[in-house]
Amino acid sequence: MMLPDPLSQLAELPEENPHYIRAATKMGDKRDVIADQDIFAENGMKLLAKGAKISSHQFDLLTRHKLSTPLDQALATDKPVDGQQLAFEAGKIIEKDALIAKIVSRSGDVLAIKHQLALLVLPPPIQFRLTVMHDQRPSLFAHALRNCIVSYSLAQQLKLSDADKTALTLAALCHDLGEMHTDPELLTSGHVITPQERRYIHVHPITSYMVVHTFPAFSAAACHAILQHHERLDGSGYPYGLRKEAISRLAQIIAIADVSDAVLHRFDLKRLDALFTLLRSRFDPPAVKALRDLLGSMSSEEHQAVVVRDTSVQLAHIADFLQSWLALHAMLEGQINEGASLDSPLGFLFERMESIRALIVQAGLNPDDVQAVQAYGLEDPEMLAELQAMLSEMEWMLFDLANEIERRSPALDGISQEALKDLVFHLREI
Repeated sequence: MMLPDPLSQLAELPEENPHYIRAATKMGDKRDVIADQDIFAENGMKLLAKGAKISSHQFDLLTRHKLSTPLDQALATDKPVDGQQLAFEAGKIIEKDALIAKIVSRSGDVLAIKHQLALLVLPPPIQFRLTVMHDQRPSLFAHALRNCIVSYSLAQQLKLSDADKTALTLAALCHDLGEMHTDPELLTSGHVITPQERRYIHVHPITSYMVVHTFPAFSAAACHAILQHHERLDGSGYPYGLRKEAISRLAQIIAIADVSDAVLHRFDLKRLDALFTLLRSRFDPPAVKALRDLLGSMSSEEHQAVVVRDTSVQLAHIADFLQSWLALHAMLEGQINEGASLDSPLGFLFERMESIRALIVQAGLNPDDVQAVQAYGLEDPEMLAELQAMLSEMEWMLFDLANEIERRSPALDGISQEALKDLVFHLREI
């Protein structure tokens, strides 16, 4: 499958992004950041001379002009993040995180990932970007390293070649460099993301790819793994909605490490087990099995979750959503057959809905009896407590479907926008 030109989905080139420039210049308030060469605007105007110290005072100057050279190729800092520091930071994570330590230990050689990181020869602009991330977005930097550690452990378990391990290490480490170009305010707790803002988040794999793809150190395999790490086997991912064999194996491994890290830092192993059970059509089965083998029993109490929503409230949410879908389904039946191509504008929606209905049946509920679904919480609260992880994951699936509908909305022209808005509202009614 031929991919669209990644540049076609970017509103601006990576080096022009004000959020990254703000972080890079703000870093100069805490440590030495200097111009490694003269910095020119694209029109030839000299903005800063070689050797000039950079701080937040230069932010307005650098964002008013389109630069002739990417900013990270023109700046340098003392003691940038390199392979040795990455190995040291990975060691601290392994020491402090019991689950990461378990994964590394069960993968075989506990020192292998540290050795792999220490041997990395990173291009100076990538070192600079990682230094900005470490300094200005430490939680994102830690996430990148945890993903790298888990991805490498999965590669060992899956017996990947040395070349694939190197490509995977680089890709996992740099898969979220594009997040540095996203407004940090969008990701703060309590912020309600608008559909337009969500598009900026969904473009970050393309931005990450554009940052690294010109460097010889990043093989085609590493670049495609970065570009595709949010794609899913069932076509529900982004930025291209790729399916199955169109997604590189390294990207599929990073995806599993990425999701695992997100779940385990908010919930527990039981919730992770529910996710991979419910969403098995989205993730590579051998890689999921490898992760299960590395974690051992996912019913472990090592990672206790914070108590989540009342199950009766969760069931009410699912019942409301089913009622909304029944109304939309009746309207759409005249426009498309449920057996239509999955690539058609509405094919994906019917496919996702059938998957969700199947999961509701798997949970022991009848998706065709909305009242019974809502009443289930009153009949057997003990059984519901056991289903809580599955119900929570099911709600997350509904929220994710709302995002997918908004991503695909231009292709859904001709459908009642009011009906779609109503469906999205019920999907997100959490």
